[in-house]
Amino acid sequence: MISLQSIFFTSLLVLGLWYWIRARDIKDHAYHSARRYCEKMDLQLLDQTVALKAVKPARSASGLIQLRRRYVFDFSSTGEDRYEGEIRLLGAKVEEIKLAPHRLN
Repeated sequence: MISLQSIFFTSLLVLGLWYWIRARDIKDHAYHSARRYCEKMDLQLLDQTVALKAVKPARSASGLIQLRRRYVFDFSSTGEDRYEGEIRLLGAKVEEIKLAPHRLN
């Protein structure tokens, strides 16, 4: 017989697994968006990664509550320097990409 406790813990496990997979996919989307933006701006994305800095609930334009994630990444304009950039997503949609002031090559 299935107990209420086992249903609860199974649901909790499935929810945790779903969140982990979704968060991984969104991080991958943030990385590819940052890479494309750097290429467009003639910059080099360093370390081939983005790092999660913050997650908080926020309301979208349509009124839905979604998670707003803020990732940071390092980039270079000359290949010898290092600057920090930031990409912000609401759900899976890129809201903003900001770059620190940097030297132009």
